[in-house]
Amino acid sequence: MEIKRVANAAERVRTDLVAVPLAAGMPTSRELAELDAATGGKLLREIRKRSADPSKQGVVSVYQTHGEMRADLIAVIGVGRGESGSDLAPDVWRRFAGQALDAARGARAKTLALSIGSARSGAAAAAALGAVVEGALLAAYQIDGFKTARGGFRVERCVVAGAPSSRDAQRAVERAQALAVATCFARDLINGPAESITPDYLGRTAKRLARGRGLSVHVYGPDELRRLKMGAILAVGRGSRNEPRLIEIVYRPQQRRASAGPVALVGKGITFDSGGLSLKPPGSMEIQKRDMAGGAAVLGAMQAIAALRPPIEVRGYVASAENMPDGRAYRPGDVLRTFTGKTVEVLNTDAEGRLVLADALGYAAAGGIGRRVKPRWIVDLATLTGAVTTALGRSIAGVMGSDPELVRRLIEIGRETGEPMWELPLVDEYLAGLDSPIADLKNTGDGTAGTIFGGLFLREFVGGLPWAHLDIAAVAFADKSRPYVPRGAVGWGVRTLVELVERAARD
Repeated sequence: MEIKRVANAAERVRTDLVAVPLAAGMPTSRELAELDAATGGKLLREIRKRSADPSKQGVVSVYQTHGEMRADLIAVIGVGRGESGSDLAPDVWRRFAGQALDAARGARAKTLALSIGSARSGAAAAAALGAVVEGALLAAYQIDGFKTARGGFRVERCVVAGAPSSRDAQRAVERAQALAVATCFARDLINGPAESITPDYLGRTAKRLARGRGLSVHVYGPDELRRLKMGAILAVGRGSRNEPRLIEIVYRPQQRRASAGPVALVGKGITFDSGGLSLKPPGSMEIQKRDMAGGAAVLGAMQAIAALRPPIEVRGYVASAENMPDGRAYRPGDVLRTFTGKTVEVLNTDAEGRLVLADALGYAAAGGIGRRVKPRWIVDLATLTGAVTTALGRSIAGVMGSDPELVRRLIEIGRETGEPMWELPLVDEYLAGLDSPIADLKNTGDGTAGTIFGGLFLREFVGGLPWAHLDIAAVAFADKSRPYVPRGAVGWGVRTLVELVERAARD
């Protein structure tokens, strides 16, 4: 979809449909008043006639202009309550853009204008511009490549009306485009079938991603994993003909702030999870191509970071394997030796994500290839536990960590990016539940608090560094579409990781 921005007010834009936000508790915006004037006062009368509360979040009302203005249709979109009468938050603008795009598709409008004239001047207007561009591009995503016929109706052009023309505005657009492209790249990986998206494919994709972007990549195959003594990831991948990989992808800025030490992002990349010998039931297995959503988010974030070029070194790691049952598969009762030297007794082969992450986290904490300077902090993402869905539902990720400030910052960023999360405690009292009579740890707890036990297990492999873990099992895939999130892979975490890195570069 083509994106343009113009300084003109919405009523002056020639388009099939123009969308305008309506916030509760705020006076009628200038843009809505101008649209009303352009229709001879009919618009506001019709709005009041049709709905008791047209400003309620999610209420979309579409009106014919009957040739009285340059747009054929007007969509008035309720965005809920503004922030104490001030400008709307970025995620409100993203949702507005997503709902507008949905309204345009419903009306089969090929061209759409998004009015942001109600945003105040300066930084707020630039933020609104970036948010609507981001939301529109994310909402326009469709899965391509597998249907014999082209997908549903597509909006061809989106114009942002009332847009500022400052340098800040231009940077906001460029950033929004980089984030949306990277998120959609992650969505494509997650939505792809597991027969195609294998550990080797992810490794080759990382190499293609690096070309011309100033990224360096090393993909560790089975021989190198054995040399590094990564017994956990090797065991998980042993039952599949698609052998495991550890992907290391590094961004090094041309100019780096002296105080900004490197940071590390780690993603679980299980390209298909059958459960191994602890086999999943069929209903649970059919969705397991999405078990690499954390790894896809790391690759997407690295793509955006390379485009935005923050002055900080960023190291990305994806621990990728396919968890399958065959005569070579690892078994309950096996003892695995990880990269750090710690041993793990396997009680359930379906608790495999924490095993591959154990090797990746240990390697990241050690400084990666060549044992470079250790990272300032590590953040990992994983579709780790079903228990997080029971605890938090399908809209909120779980976050745990050893560093309160890192966890606090992630929660704050998640509110801004529309990727909310809630902190769960790392209860030291529960550590006894991971005790094994023959190894350093078991890979499962006592049957309770599954998400917390997963976090406690992972903490054992970060070498005492500041660390946070995001359990995204509930939020990585959408069973039904939401504003700017089509049904299917969400690409959850890409935008949060990028913002976290950018803030770290400013520290």
